[in-house]
Amino acid sequence: MMRRLLFCFFVATVTVAHADQTRLVLYMMGSRIGTSTYSMHDDTLNGNAVKRTDSQTRMDAALLGQSVQINIDSTSWTSLQGRPLKMTFNMESAGRSQKVDATFGETSATVNVNNSGEKSSKTIPIPTGAKIVDDPLAEMLANKTKPGTDMAFYVLDPTTVSFIKNVATFKGKAMAKVHGKDVSAQLVEIADPRATLSVYVDDQGQLVKVDGPMGMEMYPEDDKTEIGPPATTPIDLANISSIGTNVPVEDPDQLVELKLKVTGHNLSNIPSDDHQTVVQSGDGWIVDVHPPQLDSTDGLTVAEAGAQMKAWTLPSLDIPSDKPAFRSLAAKIVAGKKRVKDAALAIKNYVRSVMHPNAGIGVVRDATEVLATKEGVCRDYAILTTTLLRADGIPSRVASGLESFHGRFYYHAWAEVWDGKRWLGIDSTVPEQQISAAHVKLASGSVEDAFTFPVLDKVKIEVLSQRHAAGNQ
Repeated sequence: MMRRLLFCFFVATVTVAHADQTRLVLYMMGSRIGTSTYSMHDDTLNGNAVKRTDSQTRMDAALLGQSVQINIDSTSWTSLQGRPLKMTFNMESAGRSQKVDATFGETSATVNVNNSGEKSSKTIPIPTGAKIVDDPLAEMLANKTKPGTDMAFYVLDPTTVSFIKNVATFKGKAMAKVHGKDVSAQLVEIADPRATLSVYVDDQGQLVKVDGPMGMEMYPEDDKTEIGPPATTPIDLANISSIGTNVPVEDPDQLVELKLKVTGHNLSNIPSDDHQTVVQSGDGWIVDVHPPQLDSTDGLTVAEAGAQMKAWTLPSLDIPSDKPAFRSLAAKIVAGKKRVKDAALAIKNYVRSVMHPNAGIGVVRDATEVLATKEGVCRDYAILTTTLLRADGIPSRVASGLESFHGRFYYHAWAEVWDGKRWLGIDSTVPEQQISAAHVKLASGSVEDAFTFPVLDKVKIEVLSQRHAAGNQ
């Protein structure tokens, strides 16, 4: 999960520095974990004069104790007025890759994706009501924007192949803490649905510093001016992004209801549905997690549920459920089971039985590659599970959020199925058939929506009550 946040951080940084050539260094918790270099120069595209930006990013970290190395190379071409025209993007990690080639038209963008050899193409309508820009700060600073002024814009996220709306707010004069020293600068906050970045620039618009969530900082530096040591041991992204609670969550696998109070973040955009209810209360939010229980009733057949929610049975990015190989495998796993609950649990148990954990892969992967290698993180389990569910005709989607584990909440992903009355969670990483109330949902949908979730940085979580299944009080 945290790989997406880091990419957001790098992209926002690259679009706000204006020097012709810059080297940026990423720090986390005071230790260097990566670098990003980029250059900007004049070029031609289709016979027209354009601006071209090339960037290369390298990062070394860890996830759940395993080393994660990520390389990102991208090139973008913009018109002289700053409108994106074309972008290429290549992210590699542990031998896997996501390559994207996007061409921007007047009303839509055509995006070709190569996910570790699995090729697809997608045409995305360009949203109305805000600009598609490559560098929001250039316009904001050039126009001598007044403090408090907002600018809404969209950026193309190549990992989910979707447009993400951001809002930049010019805060004006501010002090930036640069390696322990106070430096006068201009502050612009960039609010992304996933995280808010604080970007500090000098009076000439040159980047001074970027602050991100969880102690992330980025500075323009060269080889001779690097300050602070590289991490002696890899910074574990799962650990530093985890969230503690005031009291332990007991026996989380057997929780049927968990009531929390979360302060420090606006939760108005996270799901409030059959799985959980979210209500603002004073300075925080009450999150009451009560996932629907699997019951003894037969429920709808797969065909009946599929007729209700046809859209959630179709293939989508990284979920190629229409491929004959997935349809054949799903039919074999389900073995004639007609009811949604029975068929879904058979698929969940199959995925858990064949998959092996590997947290060292930092690329969102197509289900074809996940099935071929049978390894990955919770995100990969969820994508494979959802693909097989849809291949059998079961309406399903991916969910992302937090799961209580060893006394803390960690970012997690699972699948959901429509049984004719409600969406039921299916977690293929655990043996329990019933998803527990230790799962707090932050987003759901296909890959584009499920993995555009808010990072709950600097929040406080209080456990108000917890109820376990009978016999596990």
